[in-house]
Amino acid sequence: MASLKAHQYSESFIEEQNKTDIKENQEFQELIKYLEKFQNYKDQVLLSIVIPVYNEEKTIKKVLESLPNHNLVEIIVVDDHSTDNSLDEIEKIWNRKKIILLKHKRNTGYGNALLTGIKYSKGRVIITMDADGQHNPSDILSLAKPVFEGEADISVGSRYLGSYNYKLPLSTRLGEVFIEKLLQILFRKKIMNNQSGYRAFDRKIISIFKEIDFQDFAFTTEFLLQAALKNYEIKEYPIALTNRKYGTSKIILRKLLLSLITCFSIYSIKKLKSFHTRKLELKGHYPIRKPFFLDHPIEEEIIIPFLIITLIIT
Repeated sequence: MASLKAHQYSESFIEEQNKTDIKENQEFQELIKYLEKFQNYKDQVLLSIVIPVYNEEKTIKKVLESLPNHNLVEIIVVDDHSTDNSLDEIEKIWNRKKIILLKHKRNTGYGNALLTGIKYSKGRVIITMDADGQHNPSDILSLAKPVFEGEADISVGSRYLGSYNYKLPLSTRLGEVFIEKLLQILFRKKIMNNQSGYRAFDRKIISIFKEIDFQDFAFTTEFLLQAALKNYEIKEYPIALTNRKYGTSKIILRKLLLSLITCFSIYSIKKLKSFHTRKLELKGHYPIRKPFFLDHPIEEEIIIPFLIITLIIT
């Protein structure tokens, strides 16, 4: 069942918002001009920006206000059942931002929130970014451009190639080094900032998300492992990160560590199986491969600006 609600605004209000849109698009003039080169038809969405949100009332409005407002770009916000005023903050800018809001009926985890947003995206290139204000929108073009031009299937924003203005916890750096070395050993991929949530990827790779098992913060690692297993090109590009001003990280280190150990164990076995299968194929033996199916039943409410739609998926 869907409920629709339309909003009406005065001519003066619309005129004022048009001026605001022009000012915002001037800030992203280079990005919009670049995207227009790939436009094949009217109303085509070329870039999807997916933002998972869980209790980010202090930052989400400012993050959304800082993003481009253009027909070639869609902004998808997935609220993972926030218990603070995050939704109220998002509603404050519905009147001038083309935002698609998807609301989970229960808290399902960072990775699952991203999966929901990716599922509803339409862009040729999809960007994921966090809602805590650490990611700079001016880096969108730097991440999207290599994917559009075929230089990479996945571009990962790296603070180590760029900059960051805060002290990095030792546990975070050690964890990333550990994952970096395992990626090098298993897949010959060197990704230093492998836990970065600021990424861009080609739409052609989204089939890999059907095989994602980890829906918490280990999602970022499994995403890379799954892509590496499928031989997609993964590259890092510099970004500028700022310190988180409000709230604290939602990551529970013990839980994340357990998930990562399990994740790498699974993909180590998958890699060995893949290597063994490849050897058999070279020898002329072709083992039968069983199809793999994985479904993610999600309950969600979809809210589109000017039209409010409720959809339950079972």
